[in-house]
Amino acid sequence: MSNKHGELAMDNVTGIGDITMNDVMKMDSSKAVSMFRNRFAAYKKLADEIGEHAAFEQMMLAYPAHQKAFMGAFIDNTTIAKGFTDAIPIFRIMGFKMQVVDISQEGKDAALEIQRVCPVLSIAKEYGLESPCRVICEMEQEATRRAFPGMKAAIISKQADGDCVCMFKYERPAKGLEVKPQKSPSLFSHILDLIRLTPKILQIGMNLLKTSLSKGS
Repeated sequence: MSNKHGELAMDNVTGIGDITMNDVMKMDSSKAVSMFRNRFAAYKKLADEIGEHAAFEQMMLAYPAHQKAFMGAFIDNTTIAKGFTDAIPIFRIMGFKMQVVDISQEGKDAALEIQRVCPVLSIAKEYGLESPCRVICEMEQEATRRAFPGMKAAIISKQADGDCVCMFKYERPAKGLEVKPQKSPSLFSHILDLIRLTPKILQIGMNLLKTSLSKGS
């Protein structure tokens, strides 16, 4: 970032919306951790100088444009779920373990992004931050909203808060994208479901009987 409009310059800092193609081609888990460390260092430096809110906005200056370029390569011409699924190898290289669930319906192109591993969970504390979410996930979400008008992005759960996974929801109007509607179960599949459930239904009956007998004793 330049400081020609009075912004603070942060030379050689990657991970704040200024990742180059060279960074992508050389990406591995070690490079990713270094990138995230640079982001934490930049945020801490700015927060100490101009406050947390201003630091967040300062680091967002270049982020939406780069988010548009990188994320757009995956989702511009397909559904969010398909695009995110195609991006899984990149996240794997960076040390994440990612799953994608397509939740599209009612004219919405939508997906859940589930991250089972957060490789930066402990790094934040090295920079005096209780959680990495403000500097990593919240910035990512806000950059996405600014880069793609009409896109909703939300954090559903956080490992930093003790949840078992980090989960994010993204949705946007389908706008001509091929979003497959949710199919209603057929009579045949309903019958098969009941057959599969029979052992559990019997177990429920036994449990209720035991509960009833224990109350009567």
